[in-house]
Amino acid sequence: MAKRHPEHVNLERWLVSYADFITLLFAFFVVMYAISQSDLAKLKSVSESIREAFNAEAIDQQGKSSGKTLNQFDPASAQGGLLLDMPAGKSNIMAPDYEDLKRVADILEESVSYELGDADIAEKMQIIYDDRGLVVRLSAKNFFEPGAADVKPEAVPILDQMAKVLKTAKRHIRVEGHTDDLAVKSDYYPSNWELSTARAAWVVRYLIQKYKFDPRYLTVAGYAEYHPIAPNKSEEGRAKNRRIEIVVLSKEPR
Repeated sequence: MAKRHPEHVNLERWLVSYADFITLLFAFFVVMYAISQSDLAKLKSVSESIREAFNAEAIDQQGKSSGKTLNQFDPASAQGGLLLDMPAGKSNIMAPDYEDLKRVADILEESVSYELGDADIAEKMQIIYDDRGLVVRLSAKNFFEPGAADVKPEAVPILDQMAKVLKTAKRHIRVEGHTDDLAVKSDYYPSNWELSTARAAWVVRYLIQKYKFDPRYLTVAGYAEYHPIAPNKSEEGRAKNRRIEIVVLSKEPR
């Protein structure tokens, strides 16, 4: 009878199981990575949609004079608002325009607040963005005597500081005059049309004569009481409507 030898034991069988394990582990991490990238893309898409939706809603609710907080001049939300950044999403101001206008707004904020150190600057000036561009809103009660079109001497330094910054923008600028709905009391201006236009024209003439603004890039507009930003039912509302708006236009005028 032949003698049987014991079967040879394969001591390297574990390598097969180990290779299978490594292959499965690699496949697992590939799948996890693919899923994570997909989730990021979806999350980004959802985030963009939400921002656009909220921005569109804000524009619909606020109207043309809408805006959000721009600077420390007024921590509370004023009629028409103050802005620091345009909301993310759709906007009437294209990205290159917005970046340029934001640069002007930032410099204007810093220079006026630092140079003047006026604690009441929020009552005298607001900065907003709307579909026209960058708007610097000046309260008439702080810049003009009732029924007069000349800027008060004590308010001229604010206008000077603004002019130095606005000239660097090299953009078309429209200066708009607005009043409340009360009849004007003046021997020189028979109606709010003349008064609002004269105030805007005074500012434009000042920019040209003292700071050598190019007249071809300046426009005067007087709107009387017909573009209010608050109801003319109280003195507070009428005070908000009496204003000058210096608009750095987002688009070139035709």
